[in-house]
Amino acid sequence: MELRSDEEHYYWSQFKSGDREAFAVIYQQHSHSLIGYGLKLCPDRHLLKDQIQELFVELWNTRENLSLNCSLKFYLFRALRYKLIRIEKVSHTRSNTARLAMDQGGSLLQYPVETSIIEKEMHESQTAVLRRAIRSLPLRQQEIIQLRYYQGFSHDQIAELMEMNYQSVSNLMHRALVRLKEIVKMPVFQSFIFLFFFF
Repeated sequence: MELRSDEEHYYWSQFKSGDREAFAVIYQQHSHSLIGYGLKLCPDRHLLKDQIQELFVELWNTRENLSLNCSLKFYLFRALRYKLIRIEKVSHTRSNTARLAMDQGGSLLQYPVETSIIEKEMHESQTAVLRRAIRSLPLRQQEIIQLRYYQGFSHDQIAELMEMNYQSVSNLMHRALVRLKEIVKMPVFQSFIFLFFFF
């Protein structure tokens, strides 16, 4: 369960004051979702965990100078994404084997059974169809669906996170949803997609 905004503010204030227990709460609240998001941007689990650990070390070391003008979750996602992009730019000059190219193939989404909205609401067969449909999307469309519907970021936050303007985010989201409807042609599944993404 995510922290409420007032709880997040409290723990952030305590953390900035040097409270290690508050820091542990922040880590526990966000590390799992950071790993889930980062794994498909960086398939090397060990490297990813190192980068997340480094991110939290940097967070601790610079805590007194940090001001939070957005949600903490958004801040951490953005920071991790930047770190992984920087690593990719460096490694790309050495090797093409660890690319993070946002084009076709792969999957950016993870579906923990415990937290999956789909698996709580719909039959397993419908879930499987939707999973396959999402995985068939280009990676940037997968990413935008994950950020919007699984991580709860706003269009403005997604625009900043993905370094796009607001209209481009809206266009990309629209294309992703239209493509999902085209892939899942059965009326029952189209209704399911509409209910899931718009309510």
